[in-house]
Amino acid sequence: MDALPYRIERERLLVDVRLTPRGGRDAVEGAETLADGRAVLKARVRAVPEDGKANAALESLIAAELGIGRSQVAVIHGKTARLKTLAVQGDPARLSAGLARFLAAALLLLLTLAGTPASAQFMTRGDICSDPSQFLRSRATVERAGLPTPDRARLVRTLRAAQSLARDACPNRDGWLVRRAVGMLNAVNREVRLPPVDLPLFLRE
Repeated sequence: MDALPYRIERERLLVDVRLTPRGGRDAVEGAETLADGRAVLKARVRAVPEDGKANAALESLIAAELGIGRSQVAVIHGKTARLKTLAVQGDPARLSAGLARFLAAALLLLLTLAGTPASAQFMTRGDICSDPSQFLRSRATVERAGLPTPDRARLVRTLRAAQSLARDACPNRDGWLVRRAVGMLNAVNREVRLPPVDLPLFLRE
């Protein structure tokens, strides 16, 4: 897909989304190109499309995926349609980079859920700072594990929180936060019987 589902405009990030309400869960499922050539994120939410509930759920979902406050995300076009445009406030360059990483991660997750061996090999290398896809390996295992919905949701929340910590801590080599992120990730791994991940090399030297 050559086109991107987001763009920078007037010091904010605009994101085009195709939303499925009553989708059974809250999730971003990658990106696609529509027949007219427009690129969009594919998202689904459990909320119904009534009284703005689905829009509010979408705003909360995108904020959680980008690790920002709910108030920084708003549906500005398509409030009553499936195709929507979100405005995301913040540093546009940082947000677009984060969204690009998320889209790549979503693709790897889908490949892993489909049982693609190459992606599984990719996702078992490195540590959380040199290879953030460690979180995806755990997420894919959680999704496949057949857990009750509350347990799966709890583990996914823990993984998102750990990944958000790592995004902030790894560039600054914040040892305390990195250890906390590794601890949270390994707590999930224990529950789904995955091997633990090591601390980054700079904390083992």
